[in-house]
Amino acid sequence: MNKEEFDINQELEQMRQDYAALKERFDKQQIINEQLIQHAMKKDVRRLFLSKKMVPLGAACCILAVILSFVQGMAWWLTLSLIVFSVIFIPGVYWAYNGVREEEIYNGDILSTTETLRKFKKRYVILETGICVYFFAFVVGAVIFMTSMNISAELMWRRGILVALLCVGTLALEYYSAKRLLNACDDIIERLRIKDE
Repeated sequence: MNKEEFDINQELEQMRQDYAALKERFDKQQIINEQLIQHAMKKDVRRLFLSKKMVPLGAACCILAVILSFVQGMAWWLTLSLIVFSVIFIPGVYWAYNGVREEEIYNGDILSTTETLRKFKKRYVILETGICVYFFAFVVGAVIFMTSMNISAELMWRRGILVALLCVGTLALEYYSAKRLLNACDDIIERLRIKDE
């Protein structure tokens, strides 16, 4: 073997070693990227299902509020509005989550899971719109009720402002929560697309 062949063999051996090192690094990077994607996915899935998991607590709060309104002798329309809210929107959350299962997000078919999440987003936006309409009707009903009462204008304004602030605060929290949930849904869809590639 002459010197030129020896140098070529050494270069080839060096290239094989470099290739093996690069492949090992690439494989480790792929594993790390996959772990990061899975961690982010778990965080988004938890956020996605938080609203559904909070329904029993919300139902308990609504029942407690209805009982307290009866005990305190509050106006009939207030008790009725609490009952209507509970009857319509608590099942509405289950309707929005219909067909969305946590295990399918991790292990299901990517195309069908993406389609299910898109349907969920549409239903959830409809639910949120219904909540906004409900609160608008609640404020209008409260204003009509307060104007029919025999109270001073100052007290009526105070109560009206209090009701409006409570509704605006509730809607702001609902908007923030819905925005985070819908962003988590978009992130899950994006991660599923990346995983598919």
